[in-house]
Amino acid sequence: MKWPGNKFLTLPIASVLAMVGLVVFQLSWMRHSRNLSEEIFNQRVCMALCSVVEDYGGGVLCQQDGATASGSSPVTGYTLPDDLANDSVFRADLRQALDFYQIDLDFRLSLTEEKQPCGSAHQCAVTLPGNDGENAFVTVTFPDKEAFITGRMTFMVLATVLILLFTAAVLLFANRSLRKQKRLLQTNVDFFNNMAHEFRTPLTNMGLALNMLAKKYPSLHDDRLAGVLRRENTRLLHEVERVLHLASLDNGDYKLQQERLSLKDLLQSVLDDMEIVISERQAKVQLGEVPGHLEVLGDRLHLANVFRNLLDNALKYSKEQPEVRISVKEQPRGILVTVEDNGIGIPAGQKELIFEKFQRASRGDLHEQKGFGLGLAYVKSMVEMHRGFVRVFSEERRGSRFEVFLPAFSPVP
Repeated sequence: MKWPGNKFLTLPIASVLAMVGLVVFQLSWMRHSRNLSEEIFNQRVCMALCSVVEDYGGGVLCQQDGATASGSSPVTGYTLPDDLANDSVFRADLRQALDFYQIDLDFRLSLTEEKQPCGSAHQCAVTLPGNDGENAFVTVTFPDKEAFITGRMTFMVLATVLILLFTAAVLLFANRSLRKQKRLLQTNVDFFNNMAHEFRTPLTNMGLALNMLAKKYPSLHDDRLAGVLRRENTRLLHEVERVLHLASLDNGDYKLQQERLSLKDLLQSVLDDMEIVISERQAKVQLGEVPGHLEVLGDRLHLANVFRNLLDNALKYSKEQPEVRISVKEQPRGILVTVEDNGIGIPAGQKELIFEKFQRASRGDLHEQKGFGLGLAYVKSMVEMHRGFVRVFSEERRGSRFEVFLPAFSPVP
């Protein structure tokens, strides 16, 4: 029972994709944060510059990049210093305004007649006397602007790096643990499969020896102890065969020997094979009407084993006289076979669990019935290989109903 490799590849691939996605998201988020920080910086500089210029110009509104407020005009009533770039009072006022907005950067100040490209400088339009009403521009630039904005994001960058490193470490640890578990699991599976192979040979030899003894000593045909030996030998051999069948399915080594099968004949052959078991349990097994034209394309041996397992479970898990009803219903895209019993039922939270390998419904009387918990896992795997499905409906102490859907055989015209 080799664990499919793609299941173990899922986590590493998902981890790589998650890290790539996280890195892309963090970079996008940091770029957005930087743009937002620059926008806030520009707004603060604009407010600081305009507030100082408006104080000098009599309080008329002023906006960045040479624009003016709606319904207003550039600053008039010129009171700006002649040598604006070197005027200590104006620079001190601007410095105070910038400090108020938490911008502790050296700046360059000038008064120009040309508007600078947007983003390269911070400007405020004013009208100077003797300038024929043309605007001049009070311009402020910051040589260390990029370093200032980047420095404000230092904590964010460090936090992002730490988060990425921590996430990568967790994913790396998870993948290393997964690889370790894979190796341990493969070792256990190999041992289990080898053990099953080793058991099959002596069990087969024991069965042959019992048959030879029965032929040599006819009195052993009806001997109770010999019957126990034959029955238990057959049961163990069936369990070993289930293990090996599941191993070949999981390894992908088994190919279905498909043929055209009459569903009616297939179900009747299962009932005939289990006639002794049904008689021993004094069970009432009712096979409903099965139209003779219903056919499936499948492996005779394994499909028979599917219904044999379902019928065997229905007989085993019944504390009273077992009553089993098998019905067949034709559907638009296939055939639905229902096996319904009056058994002990399955707890509500464990209906999916029973289809897993080595799992059985958790009950106080769990060990009353023999088995390894492989029957229904085999049923599910085999039905799915035939492109069908199996589902269960059950309530405790009210029996169970298993439904097996198989695609109907459709001859090619």
